[in-house]
Amino acid sequence: MVYLEISGLILFIVLMTLGYRKNNRNMMLISALCLLVGLAGPDFVSGFIEGFNASKQAA
Repeated sequence: MVYLEISGLILFIVLMTLGYRKNNRNMMLISALCLLVGLAGPDFVSGFIEGFNASKQAA
């Protein structure tokens, strides 16, 4: 999961820089989504798996 965070951060920096220089708001939006997925994604996935396993044990 560390690789996902690092790649999301690198994609954010590269795409944000390119989007700012080309004045392309869509590219900057994609860079913000890369940052969101890179930083919040691993916690969401681990929480989902934990909740899924807890529901299977309760049933």
